[in-house]
Amino acid sequence: MKESDARVLAVMIGRVNPVTKAHIQILETAARAADDVLLLVGSAYRSRSFRNPLTFDERKALVRKVATGLDARLDVLPLIDTLYSDRAWAANVRMAVKAYIRARNWEEDGVKVVLTGFEKDKSSRYLKWFPEWEALPIEPLKHGGRVINATDLRRALFLDEPQADLIDSFGAAPVAAFKGWIDANPDAVQTVRDEALYIQRYREQTAAAEQVFGYPIPINTADAVVVQSGHVLMVRRGVQPGKGTLALPGGHLNRDETADQAAIRELREETRLDVPPGLLANRIRARQVFDHPERSERGWVRTEAFLFQLEDRNPMEKVKGADDAIKALWVPLDQITPDEIFEDHFDILQHFIPEIAVSYSSILMAQLQAL
Repeated sequence: MKESDARVLAVMIGRVNPVTKAHIQILETAARAADDVLLLVGSAYRSRSFRNPLTFDERKALVRKVATGLDARLDVLPLIDTLYSDRAWAANVRMAVKAYIRARNWEEDGVKVVLTGFEKDKSSRYLKWFPEWEALPIEPLKHGGRVINATDLRRALFLDEPQADLIDSFGAAPVAAFKGWIDANPDAVQTVRDEALYIQRYREQTAAAEQVFGYPIPINTADAVVVQSGHVLMVRRGVQPGKGTLALPGGHLNRDETADQAAIRELREETRLDVPPGLLANRIRARQVFDHPERSERGWVRTEAFLFQLEDRNPMEKVKGADDAIKALWVPLDQITPDEIFEDHFDILQHFIPEIAVSYSSILMAQLQAL
């Protein structure tokens, strides 16, 4: 595939959380076909969870440790998720590739971009979103009839599932690297393991209910986005899932209440916000349902979020963590970042408060300067 008159850049997109021999196979195949390989790490700045136990820097380090001896230069950059906009996500991918080419001082017209990966499930549908790039398809790597994926490795090591053929399944170097991270980060591992066990039980309970009724049953919740004087009201979660992360006040709907009533009740219970329910109801400025199938690791959990605009004042309303929240706090809008925020609550905040959006271009520039 290499052409004498064009530099070939192979682009791989993946969460690599953690890296497995399937990821290494893609990188090695790309390196044989290209002059340079760019790995864009998805969900780069999400908070730790069972689905994303490793930070971007940790994943980058593991890839560097495992992907040795490639026939091409490998660089690793973060990719910012936009859960509710495939178009924005694709725009971020294009931005990253263009910024990388410019940072390497290449002429864009002299670079041939190929997108590589294998189609394992619906999460791979993005491979068809970039018609301007050539495709470099790779057959999925399997073991025991199953496509190798990082989820199974996480389940084996966090949920103590059978590990007899761990090395054959995922590769000696990736398994050793991931176990090394586990040994070096006992607190993070315990947090992730506790959440994984909670999610497993949660899914078992919802599956039992669905078996009774014979069809999927969504879990309905409500969340409150409360803004006052350039701050948003958030809580520090005291329970699983997401224990220790920042979240919007909210919770499950009771049988006898509407979504807005549930949002107000949960808001007052978790923050002790001393504003009467009637006044809060009059302060609702917008509402939106968030129901992306992957928004919660617990399964099909839908939420309706409400924007409450309180009158600006100094000092702001007093709050105190209670119920499921160990702390309630007013966070300045310019200090909100996605790396410690629960599930899709950062996406929800961006929907109602566009000014808190992360500048992906500035993140890329900082990373590119370190290459």
